[in-house]
Amino acid sequence: MAELGLDLTDAFEKWKKLTTEEMVNGLKRGMRKAAREIRETTVENARQGIKTYNNHAQGQYKNKWGEYEQENILDAVRVGKMKDNYDEELFIKVHVMGTGRENSKTFRFRFLEKGTKDRYALTRNGKALKKQRYLGRIQPRRYFGRAKQSVDVEGIYLKEIKKSIEKVNNT
Repeated sequence: MAELGLDLTDAFEKWKKLTTEEMVNGLKRGMRKAAREIRETTVENARQGIKTYNNHAQGQYKNKWGEYEQENILDAVRVGKMKDNYDEELFIKVHVMGTGRENSKTFRFRFLEKGTKDRYALTRNGKALKKQRYLGRIQPRRYFGRAKQSVDVEGIYLKEIKKSIEKVNNT
C-alpha cells in the first residue's frame, strides 16, 4: 500500500503571508480613501461658503523649476503621507493649516476654520489712540469640522477590508 503524504505547512504559510499583506494593504487603501474623502468634503464645504476662493491674487510661489505658480485658499486643505509607528499604528494627517511655502497665503484658511477673538486697533499711523478702535472678529466656519463629522470613515475602512477578504478568498 502506498503512503500518501500531504504537507500543508508550506501552503498555510503562503496563505498566511498573503492574508496579512493583503489586509495591511486594504487598511492602507481605506485610510487613503477616507483622507481624500475628508479633504474633498472640506473643499466642497469651503467652496459653498467662501465667495472668492479662486481669487488668484491670493498667493504666488515658485515651483521646483523656478516658475511662478498661483494658488488659492482651498490649497490649504492638505493630506499628508501615510506613516506608521513600528508596525503598530498607521495614520495619515489631514489638516487645514496651509502649505507653509514662502509667499503662500493659504494660512488664512485656519482663521476661517477656527475663527478669531475680538481685535482692537491700539495705534494709527504709529500714534497711540485715546480710545481703542474695534476691528471685529471672524466667526468660525468649521468647514473641516463638518467634513470630519459627515464622512463615514469606518464604512470606508470596512468596504476596503471586505474587498481585501474577497481578494484573498478568490486566490
